[in-house]
Amino acid sequence: MRKFFLHFLFWVVFFLMWNRIMYFYVSNVINRLYFSAWDVSLIMLAFYIIYVYIMPDYFRRKNITRLIMFSMLLIILLSGAYAWIMGVFLHHYVMPIHFDFLWTYADLQYNRFFVALPGVLGGCFVKLALDRIEVRRKMEMMEKEKSQAELIYLKAQINPHFLFNSLNSLYTQLELNLEEAKGTLISLAELLRYQLYECDADFISMAKEVTYLESYFNLQSIRNDNCTADFLINGNYEGLVIAPLLLIPFVENAFKHVSDNDVRRNFIKIRLDFVDGHLHFFCGNSVDVKSNIQSGNPSKGIGLINVKKRLDLVYRHRFNLKEEINNGEYHITLTLNLK
Repeated sequence: MRKFFLHFLFWVVFFLMWNRIMYFYVSNVINRLYFSAWDVSLIMLAFYIIYVYIMPDYFRRKNITRLIMFSMLLIILLSGAYAWIMGVFLHHYVMPIHFDFLWTYADLQYNRFFVALPGVLGGCFVKLALDRIEVRRKMEMMEKEKSQAELIYLKAQINPHFLFNSLNSLYTQLELNLEEAKGTLISLAELLRYQLYECDADFISMAKEVTYLESYFNLQSIRNDNCTADFLINGNYEGLVIAPLLLIPFVENAFKHVSDNDVRRNFIKIRLDFVDGHLHFFCGNSVDVKSNIQSGNPSKGIGLINVKKRLDLVYRHRFNLKEEINNGEYHITLTLNLK
């Protein structure tokens, strides 16, 4: 019903504009309405035949020659039919014409041809434009569904190795320090609750994401006692939102590939700086050069590939991601516009 009303409104406005622009020189109001009605009805008929039948046929067959042939045939048939009908009307004086000049049948037919042409072209262009919009809408829906599917995958991908190590650390703490064990258990429960139940929305509070990162960082730091681990936050992130679980693969990657060297410093450094609605995220860790050569680049992990795809889908041109490996250190820097 809404579409019908929009079409009806458009043709009413088009009729009034055509009447004023094309027949401004006709002083008789009845004659202006009469010829405007013929013209607009011809344009409408040509438009909807192209829109409903010929263009869908073109989309199915993808044959431009067939489209041109049908369009030209439609113009010839409609212009000829309208010229004949109007000739009959003029011959029998169905509508008195108060012009100071005479139209011949040839003039009338020639004129109908150019009146039908805008209807055919309009039908083609409108259908192409709407088809393009529909294709773009479907592509955006597919991209959104793909992004949601990847998010579901990330949520479901609770690393069993991480859980196993966390529970082992918790068991050791229960024997040595009961208070620390309670804190570890609370952190683990909060981390799992956030990952399972609070990440259904497209965006989530930056404060919750930071808390999640800190909990994960603290749990991993318990078992990585052979390296220096720093987690720094600067700036105000109140009111900011972010796509959930976007940063965690970088942190996971750091703990997974951190070096285990007895003769040089092993480190993990996470830094989040918030400046004017922008997040500047830095994640760095030392790597064992030999093991890195054997196992491959740490930036090629599935988790990092997924997060790069999500960045492209969710933030498009509002982020900048850089990676580098140099002198046994792996650095990743992400600048993200959170406004």
